[in-house]
Amino acid sequence: MRNKSALNSESPRSMTTTTTTPEMNTRAPSSEAYLARMPQEVLTRITYFVRTHDLCNARLTCRWLENALFHSFAYEFFRKKQFMVYGPSLQVLVDISKHPGLSPYLKHVIIGADQILEPHRIHSEHDDTKSLNWHLAFADQRTLLASGRARDMLVEAFKNLPNLETVDLRDFHSPSRTRDGDAGWTSYGYNTLSETTGVRHFTGQPRAGEEDYPTLLFTLITHALAAAKARPQGIEVVIRENWAVRDHGFLVPTYLEPDFLPVLAGLKKLHLVLDINQATHRDTETQHLLLKRFLALTPNLTWLRVNFRRTISRYGEEEALLKWLASSLRPGSWSSPGLISADPSHLPPPVELDHLEQLDIGQLTVTANTLYRLFHKFSSTLKAISLRRVKIHQKSDQQTIDQDDDEQNPWIKFLRSLKKESFPHLRELNLSLLSAEVKSNTSGAVLHYPVVGFVKPDQAEKQNGISATGYENLVGLAQAIRDRTYTGLKLEPFLSNPAADIATPGKHITGVPLPEESDDESVFDVSDDDDMGSSDDDGSAADE
Repeated sequence: MRNKSALNSESPRSMTTTTTTPEMNTRAPSSEAYLARMPQEVLTRITYFVRTHDLCNARLTCRWLENALFHSFAYEFFRKKQFMVYGPSLQVLVDISKHPGLSPYLKHVIIGADQILEPHRIHSEHDDTKSLNWHLAFADQRTLLASGRARDMLVEAFKNLPNLETVDLRDFHSPSRTRDGDAGWTSYGYNTLSETTGVRHFTGQPRAGEEDYPTLLFTLITHALAAAKARPQGIEVVIRENWAVRDHGFLVPTYLEPDFLPVLAGLKKLHLVLDINQATHRDTETQHLLLKRFLALTPNLTWLRVNFRRTISRYGEEEALLKWLASSLRPGSWSSPGLISADPSHLPPPVELDHLEQLDIGQLTVTANTLYRLFHKFSSTLKAISLRRVKIHQKSDQQTIDQDDDEQNPWIKFLRSLKKESFPHLRELNLSLLSAEVKSNTSGAVLHYPVVGFVKPDQAEKQNGISATGYENLVGLAQAIRDRTYTGLKLEPFLSNPAADIATPGKHITGVPLPEESDDESVFDVSDDDDMGSSDDDGSAADE
């Protein structure tokens, strides 16, 4: 019996049955067969609209039709596939990796953070059989992790996948499966486990005491790749809930460096979500030591994404990491104070990343100076920049706290600094869910920008050059677009005059302004409090 591909059934046995491949000799269909006379692209288009169950049935009608649909079928369902740390799920991954027809298609392996908690910590149906099934599943997952069998299975699979390009860790199920209506792409085994245990939701829900699970999975993935001598181009961490990868997950033991170094050196893409509150040292300059050492082993990155855990952190923790990333030991470059004379064993030298083309930063509060220095360090190679959920915290003189002055918005000056002369290769700028806060140096007055959004195109045209922040019709958050991507011919005009597109509904001042004046601190003044005494040869360009 030919395989229905394990798409309707999640039984691991379904992956061990035979699937025909295009290379097999097949008998030509009758000349009267209507489907056989159709062009391949027409046949593929027709089957694109049928549900998975019907597609599998169509493939079972005859070997010729199975062969005709094999490429589109394998590309859609096996090019990118999600699994979980659960025996039946990982066994299917191993089976796919050994399949001569399917293994070349699997290029993107996803490990889901589907966590099977202790039976007493979940709410299941009052059914003895289902409770027993959950207990067995819990024991299975814990045994896989504790015994090292999960790593062994991943190593076996990674060794057998000739075209593996990306491995990612995520804590959600993608809703992009349009073929079956509102069905999503779940981890293999998830639906069956839900049905047999009565537990419907056990993905991406961190519980007290279990926040370290993503770190454990990240360690599992990287060590399996090293042991398998795999050479993927990308490792991604895509986490939506309130947990992230902690610093100890980035440890590269000295005795494993011969296996790790080729894997990390071959990476072109690295996406991370960091738990900034789990620091390795109280001194912010020496925090995240293992992460910094890990990044030092990835010199060939072309795309780096750094997001932070969605939690309330002490101000300055994210900043310290970005200052290290923005630093350079090359002559004439800016360096964070103390970095040049630091002990490398405690504070590794900054990474240069000479091939970096895209840099994404998200979910943090940062000063404009640090943000400026970070992107200008890589200005000669950057082609794309993305900023999401970033809040600029800026100090200023009390006299400049004026909500009607657009120039007080630190985002406007920062965006102007991304001009073509400084970023010759920049082609794309993605901005989403931005905010800002300008605090007086001499009083408690604070100018808040809870939303730094963008006017709608039709509204921007009506303004005739009037600043968007003063546009009278922008009332309330609903009338401001929270995200926008600038590419091509639209990018340069925006960077020349960002105020024309930016809208700041809801801006307001808190605190009581004082009448006294003090020295003004420019948005990009290089002598901010935390950088006193440091050299900053490139800082002056920001004010141009």
